[in-house]
Amino acid sequence: MCPRITEILKTFGKNNLQVRRPEDAKLAQVYFVEDRYVLRSRSLGANTISRFTAECNLCEKVADLTGYHFPQYERCNTGKRYLIKDDYFWTLHKLIPGKPLGSWFELHRLDPSINRQVLNALRRLHNMTSGCFESKHIDRSRLIELVTPALNEAPSFLSEKALNRLWDAINKVSQYCESYTTEAGCFVHGDFHHGNILAYKNRIIGFIDLDWCRISSLYEDLAFTLMMLMRDYRNWSHSFQWSKYYQLLDYYRFKGNINLLNDHLILYTLFDCDVFKSASFDDAGVYLKYQKIFLETLCQNLSSTES
Repeated sequence: MCPRITEILKTFGKNNLQVRRPEDAKLAQVYFVEDRYVLRSRSLGANTISRFTAECNLCEKVADLTGYHFPQYERCNTGKRYLIKDDYFWTLHKLIPGKPLGSWFELHRLDPSINRQVLNALRRLHNMTSGCFESKHIDRSRLIELVTPALNEAPSFLSEKALNRLWDAINKVSQYCESYTTEAGCFVHGDFHHGNILAYKNRIIGFIDLDWCRISSLYEDLAFTLMMLMRDYRNWSHSFQWSKYYQLLDYYRFKGNINLLNDHLILYTLFDCDVFKSASFDDAGVYLKYQKIFLETLCQNLSSTES
């Protein structure tokens, strides 16, 4: 075992335990400890501690509202539910029973029926939490903050037409974020895909990796999940599969503004360009190249009209 991991676990009061790293952990430092706990790191930023505190409080309330399971974090020897070491933010939580539905880079290998289950669960999360939070708790700026780092590079790989469509999406989403009602605010996981969804006995029971959770608009979660599912890592095709898109919307029972949803989808595709650019796994460059072309395709195909 890595000496650093041993030291971190001792801080949480866990000594001489077996540790293994999941085979499908590409984007995070995550370890299973005796198959009873999950040790995981996050990048340490100016707002990491405050957002983690908000995450814990939010997930406790959402668990009460929905009955789903969320990580319950262990305290280290300082009494805090986290440890800062080597410029990383470490947490340890008990392993939630069940297994992830799949890995984000192998979604094409899963039975399509699982997508229905995933989108039904997302709809349930949104329905059961909509209007349950005061206006002051709604985070209206996070999505734009997330995509901002990738904006400066977009002109280097997008066509002029696609770039114009991107900016149109940014403007419309920004306007919507400032204006939607308190009743429309709901729990947003922020990274909702099969790898962060736990199932036990063929039933979804909980969620992990809540770094980006917040109270916001259902469009944000739905658009992110659609982006993950619309990518084609089986054939590495960039074409937009309209039949699949509408099928996924039907699974969610979407009744909202599809143009606004398309705008959100474009922004999350841009956001993942920045994720892959910052990633350190071996083939991250391949995924980044695909993501940039996929963004171009979306900007060319997803029209924008006034609602």
